Amino acid sequence: MRKQLLLALATAAILSACENKGREERLARTYCSACHQFPEPSLLDKKTWTKKVLPEMAFRMGLDLSLLSNLPQSDLPFVLPTLPNSAMINPEDWEAIVRYFEREAPDTLLEAAPAPTAHLHQFNAELITLTGSNRFPLLSLLQADTLHKKIFTSNRSGWLSQYDYTFKLLDSVKLRSPVSSISFSNDVVLAAMGIMDPNDQPRGALLLLNGNKTEQIIDSLKRPVFVATTDFNNDHLTDYVVCNFGNYGGDMVVLENQGNQKFKRHVLSALPGARKVIVRDFNNDGLPDILALLTQGDEQVTLYTNGGNFRFKITTLLRFPSVYGSSYFEIADFNGDGHFDILYTNGDNADYSIILKPYHGVRIFLNDGKNQFRESWFHPIPGCSWAVARDFDGDGDLDLATLAFFPDFTRAPEQSFVYFENQAGTFVPFTTPLATRGRWLVMETLDIDADGDEDIILGALNFNNGVPEPIVTGWKESPVAILRLRNNKN
Repeated sequence: MRKQLLLALATAAILSACENKGREERLARTYCSACHQFPEPSLLDKKTWTKKVLPEMAFRMGLDLSLLSNLPQSDLPFVLPTLPNSAMINPEDWEAIVRYFEREAPDTLLEAAPAPTAHLHQFNAELITLTGSNRFPLLSLLQADTLHKKIFTSNRSGWLSQYDYTFKLLDSVKLRSPVSSISFSNDVVLAAMGIMDPNDQPRGALLLLNGNKTEQIIDSLKRPVFVATTDFNNDHLTDYVVCNFGNYGGDMVVLENQGNQKFKRHVLSALPGARKVIVRDFNNDGLPDILALLTQGDEQVTLYTNGGNFRFKITTLLRFPSVYGSSYFEIADFNGDGHFDILYTNGDNADYSIILKPYHGVRIFLNDGKNQFRESWFHPIPGCSWAVARDFDGDGDLDLATLAFFPDFTRAPEQSFVYFENQAGTFVPFTTPLATRGRWLVMETLDIDADGDEDIILGALNFNNGVPEPIVTGWKESPVAILRLRNNKN
């Protein structure tokens, strides 16, 4: 009888433990899927979940507001409205969620050794040191005005500089904040961030550049990182799409130009983390639509179809877990079927989980013709932050160039830039040791030497967080702002 009782008690304990584990998982999936795609515990290690990510989630859910003390006082009036009026979860259920992630997450993430690369031979790599305000490279912008054959840079100090294609300085002006994006249309429109570092203060603005003078279009923007211009309603007035990245707060908006310097604000996404948009008439109805990359929490690629009168139908094309670190995207037709495919990078590694992640890298998603996308190719690159698709070698297919702002600095720092040559459908990676001479944040492609092929230029923002000291020392002793890659195909 005693053995039967002990067996019954053991069975009950096992069933109770299993029931508790099941409850913990249900709670995690319910609450964590309410705001974004559920992140599987395997995506991060135990320590990162419990010490970094989950405390941040408890803060955002109004359960633990102690993190407010870590924020600048000037940010508090803008952060507090983003928090719930009361806790979104009770402490008991939250502890159950924490137990679930702590139990199911691995002790460490297994990061494979970096894939081998060949020496870059198609491009002649050259290092360029800029003078004056850009001598120590902290660039926030590198864009080419191909119509007027100028290259624009901006840096953390707010200097906006113009160079010719040999990087001879043509003009420079000090603005109140760094510039992150330029729209070259009928006018030159600048997105000025206000404060470059993560913040929620509405100190950003759109500026109109005329020569070396600027005129404010609109102010009180939260850290705008991208601007595009078009006429959404065919009234012959320029409208603006702005990605206000923000931090705890932010949005993506269309600014309807009503004339006389008046704008009506249409919020397409009320979430922070809007990174980039592509404006195009995707359905061929005569009205421009918007394809957007939203990062941070609810990471996704979303199509906003213009229905007229500034009404947009929202279709999510791709969605990613909240810890993926979505960083950049482009569109191109990789398989020649007449439908746009998506080139996507994820590698943002600056927030709450600064560890190497095996799912960081560059991906291609093919379109089935009905805007349903499937991943067709992935190459792991730690910290991948930018990618472009061009026919660099002129053989009729698309090659790739990628940046990683958070590469594996210990084992493969040269993979901060990787060129992929498309060889009969296989992307073969190439690198140059000169890529270790800077921390490349921005990239531009253009025919810089007028020989009929596409060249590449990279701009450096030499932050030293997470970088081995010998590399940082080299950056300080020989500051390099630009890596110019001249295509020698022709």
